[in-house]
Amino acid sequence: MQLQKVDFPNPGPAPGPALDVAGDERALGPEQAARQLGLHRRELDYLVEAGLLAPVGRSAAGTLLFVSSGLDAVAGEPLDWGAARMAEPRRPSPWRELAGSVSERAWMVDAAAAALRASGVDAWARYSAAADRWTLDWAPLPGGGPGRDEVTALLPLRLVRALDARRLVLLGPVGQTMHWAHGMLQPGVACVLDVETTGLSSEDRVIEVAAVDAHDGSVLIDTLVHPGPGITIPAGATRVHGITDSMVADARAWSAVLPEVLAAVGERVVLAYNSDFDRRMTVGHARALEADPGRLRSAQAWQCLMKRRSVWLSTTSRLRLGGGHRALGDAVAARELLLSLRERPPHTLPAPLRDQEQAPPA
Repeated sequence: MQLQKVDFPNPGPAPGPALDVAGDERALGPEQAARQLGLHRRELDYLVEAGLLAPVGRSAAGTLLFVSSGLDAVAGEPLDWGAARMAEPRRPSPWRELAGSVSERAWMVDAAAAALRASGVDAWARYSAAADRWTLDWAPLPGGGPGRDEVTALLPLRLVRALDARRLVLLGPVGQTMHWAHGMLQPGVACVLDVETTGLSSEDRVIEVAAVDAHDGSVLIDTLVHPGPGITIPAGATRVHGITDSMVADARAWSAVLPEVLAAVGERVVLAYNSDFDRRMTVGHARALEADPGRLRSAQAWQCLMKRRSVWLSTTSRLRLGGGHRALGDAVAARELLLSLRERPPHTLPAPLRDQEQAPPA
């Protein structure tokens, strides 16, 4: 996909040439560099955005690196160093407009979002005054992407420096969630699993398990499970999921079902609406029977759709799934949720569009 390039006004002075780490110069991270200059980290970021301080490269983790000679050079710039060093972290920085006005950056970010939309990508931006930071998000195209590198390529120099200075974020939590969901929906990547149990404690047992392929929704496994000799299903649990002792009387034990679950899941990422619960119950029941839970024991094999949904909605609430409390029905409902996470959430839509979505049908 070819993104549309936009002509921007002159973004200001270009950054100085990158310095090679030579001799006994040591590469410093942003926090170390800020301490050497006697500044808060945010003031160092403004120097980077203004092009007055050029990093010499990045660490393996992507952290900007600086050298003492570059810091000594910027320390000679005719700036109000006293005001910057005395600045209170919770108040606007005296260097806030060092790289240009906030309104100019707002115009550039809006223009970048418009360029993405002109290329067929649903993009939007939002501003946090407290952090003096813009976030540019965009929905994934049907074939995936565009990626950060593609979007960075259409940005003007000032916004590229704003990325380094943490004043602009490409793909915030909402955008990352949407692109994550798109990735999870690709063939062979993930499955959605759900279990029903005799209760919520570590002593309770699995009595039903189901999994569906995240890509096409095909059923990978769906079976009742016998909880074990002498274990009955409490009436309170039956009121929730409707599973009775007679329904599981002839079902196989978890030790017999678990290998089929592992085979059905394969190497896919295991998605569950409340993955902490589903993992705890599947692994706990296996251990109680001295059965091998395989890769299901690893927290890295699981991902939580409930947490992803909260990020997508920009809320900290633990929302209910809304399924019917049977394993297959809940797995299907959780996959439908995954499909929705690939789309732009309602709270990011312009007000007229939100009103249209919420309006009752004529």
